[in-house]
Amino acid sequence: MENLANSSLILGSILSLIFSVIAFFVRQLHSDFKKVEQNLFEIKTSTELIKANMHNENRRIFERINFHEKRLEQLELYLLNSFETEALKKVRQRNKSKTDEKKVD
Repeated sequence: MENLANSSLILGSILSLIFSVIAFFVRQLHSDFKKVEQNLFEIKTSTELIKANMHNENRRIFERINFHEKRLEQLELYLLNSFETEALKKVRQRNKSKTDEKKVD
């Protein structure tokens, strides 16, 4: 009987030791999952922040592109008008010189 009590005491202590080791690893696993969850939350917030910044930068770039396109259109119109006025002046001078030549003849 004493042998049976001794063996059950040894078996109980071994099971207790095994359960305490399992509990230790489960606690470690739980803390690791909490850290992973926290890191995932930080990554999500930083990703949202980066996405918002990229959206704002993209919008500002498109605004600048549109501004420069309008500016180029204005410059093209200005240059086209100035070339047309110069061409008209040259045509008028030619016509004037032709009429002057006819008057001289």
